Amino acid sequence: MCALTFPVRHYFRLAIPRPLGFNLAMGYFTDALNRRLFKRRCLAILLLCLCGSLTWADYLEITLLGTGTPRLSAERYGSATLIQAGGKYFLFDAGRGAVIRLHQADITPDQIEQVFITHLHSDHITGLDDLWITGWIYQRPSALKVYGPEGTKHTIDALRSMYHKDIHYRTSNVRHEHAQLLSEEVTQGVIYQASGVTITAFYVDHKPVEPALGYRLDFGDRSVLISGDTTYSDNLIKHAQDVDVLIHEIAGSDATLVARNPRLAKIMAYHTNPQQLAKVLQKTQPRLAVFNHVLLFGMTEESALAQIRQDYPGRIEMGYDLMHIQLGEKITVNTLP
Repeated sequence: MCALTFPVRHYFRLAIPRPLGFNLAMGYFTDALNRRLFKRRCLAILLLCLCGSLTWADYLEITLLGTGTPRLSAERYGSATLIQAGGKYFLFDAGRGAVIRLHQADITPDQIEQVFITHLHSDHITGLDDLWITGWIYQRPSALKVYGPEGTKHTIDALRSMYHKDIHYRTSNVRHEHAQLLSEEVTQGVIYQASGVTITAFYVDHKPVEPALGYRLDFGDRSVLISGDTTYSDNLIKHAQDVDVLIHEIAGSDATLVARNPRLAKIMAYHTNPQQLAKVLQKTQPRLAVFNHVLLFGMTEESALAQIRQDYPGRIEMGYDLMHIQLGEKITVNTLP
């Protein structure tokens, strides 16, 4: 007997994008039957049924949708990390291009019902309005709820005001209740518990941006921590104990550039350089560390990783957009096709 901890129908809902304007029952299969994600996840369900003892609480998936910074890049979109656990999707930050990356991952924006914002720098929220409005057009079944630090409510209220005309125009053919956008300002502590998923917010050090948050998601025996933007943080280290996957920002620069450029020195002061990252990893010992918000000046990705490996022998990866991580007994890293 297949030991699933949530109904199979929920998994199919995640696996298959709902086609706009099609008969729902037929559309699920006619639109997705030959799609790679559908095939892969059907195979995953079959394997779980065969193994019997494995439950969904032993497994989750992570997709790096955006690993960039405010810099313009076609390879690295704005910060956004997607975790699938307990039959739901959880999006952490929604930077530039997040909805496009969701589309590339075969996920429609209506399937995202909660977003967790680390801080209110533009490169972490510029995709939020697109996620909200486009998800509404795709008939999101419930409100989009945004969790974040102090100031989140003001940001969400401003988005509602900015799009009030668009909402008015579209309500003639799209249900208005699907356009709901909710917000909740959070402080350090457990902020979400449902379907076996626990999400904990904690403060990080990104001064002068204050408050800035990191998040830890626990699901059964599996855990993921997302640092958000921060310099070296003892509080992050405290919350990252026994974590499976640590997704941490990285910033590096040639020392001569920093010495000659006061503005760059200020930027580097509230991010985490390779030497600091090595210390974080020494004190947390994750099964896998992945680096995002990749901000390098006069330094290659390979040299940044080499600096970390001088002091930390564990498994590390430089993150990239559409990196896909399967977290179970083993941790598998690949690229979505």
